[in-house]
Amino acid sequence: MTRIEIGEDIAVTRGDRRLQMPKSRKARALLAYLALSRKAVHRSRLSEMFWHRAADPRGGLRWALTRLRRLLGPDEGWLIADSSCVQLACPAEAIAVDRSAGDLLLIATETGDHDEYAAWLVALRGEIASGFGDGPLMDADREERPPRQTIRYATAPDGTRIAYAAMGEGRPVVRAANWLTHLDAELDIPAWSGLILRLARKYCLYRYDERGNGLSDWDVEDLSFDAFVSDLECVIDTIALERFPLIGISQGAPVCIEYAARHPERVSGLVLIGGYPAGWRFDPAPGSQARREAEMTLVRHGWGANTSAYRQIFSQTFFSDVDRETIEQFNEFQRLTTSAENAARFIDCFGNIDVRARLGGIQIPTLVLHSRGDERIAFGVGAELAASMPNAELRTLASRNHLPHPGEPAFSVMMQEIERFIDSLD
Repeated sequence: MTRIEIGEDIAVTRGDRRLQMPKSRKARALLAYLALSRKAVHRSRLSEMFWHRAADPRGGLRWALTRLRRLLGPDEGWLIADSSCVQLACPAEAIAVDRSAGDLLLIATETGDHDEYAAWLVALRGEIASGFGDGPLMDADREERPPRQTIRYATAPDGTRIAYAAMGEGRPVVRAANWLTHLDAELDIPAWSGLILRLARKYCLYRYDERGNGLSDWDVEDLSFDAFVSDLECVIDTIALERFPLIGISQGAPVCIEYAARHPERVSGLVLIGGYPAGWRFDPAPGSQARREAEMTLVRHGWGANTSAYRQIFSQTFFSDVDRETIEQFNEFQRLTTSAENAARFIDCFGNIDVRARLGGIQIPTLVLHSRGDERIAFGVGAELAASMPNAELRTLASRNHLPHPGEPAFSVMMQEIERFIDSLD
């Protein structure tokens, strides 16, 4: 029988075997809270209690529930979650509690200064002391539902199926694909959902998965820069957009630049975040090319392994200044997005990108955003990119992350600048 033990530690055992718990402290604390409550709890309440500082609290909750289902395995039916509420409907004898549980949860969730959580904690201590009672749950607040996402497919000229999504209402905005995407799973991690939901609440945001990853076809012969640009063209033509702002992040920036050079009449403005005009094979810095060649070798042999060490190469340079839980989420997200062979092919392809000859001819209004401490693409690359485009403005972001992460001040600055720029376009 599976047992949930809440005491000096939070543990799950099956028979005489202790299961490996999620590394996320909040996921473990959520399990304990649901086990102690044993009632249906509104999603908005759980999001507020455990992720009240996050840019996307519901995304944090969804990610934790995924981890807990994986932990419970054959007993995942205990975890009942619909669009409104979450409940752990397990037998009472499956839960073992001692008096230290309240103090443990206070440490585990890192939300002890939250007034409502503290109030629940006081009540919980009383329940434990008296042998666990039902205890009242707080009334659920009306939650703000995220915009609905619709996923469809476009077919590229070579027959490759490209998944694309529409989300939100208002002015159409397109985000080009980048390393690495997954239209569905992106919404479960704040690293991506913070940006996506912020844009989708104001605009009609279109996104797509590059060929070779996400929900698009993985088994493809042509994985090249020209194919990436062709896929963007295919999606835009399928949607039948006439004129729109185009957002490119990292290697998505040169894809946007090339598209704008080919179709200047359709792009009203460019937003380039952490971008570059030429790939790593053109980087003159000592050791740069050798490091990327080594990355390809490591990825080919270890991308799909249980250890996240191979994927951490990218997580740690993409997000250099975040907590361990964020890195672990991004590691797992990357594993879902593509195969080891395709990941290595992507790195190889990125090295050959070169749109430097296009920059001087781009007359479209352009906003270049780049983190000062970016450890993936140096700030100087972004500054040179802005200087080489005749109608570009540069905004620096006080961050060490390749893409500012929700919760840090640079993220708010980035979103304000993006919205200001888009709203100023014709």
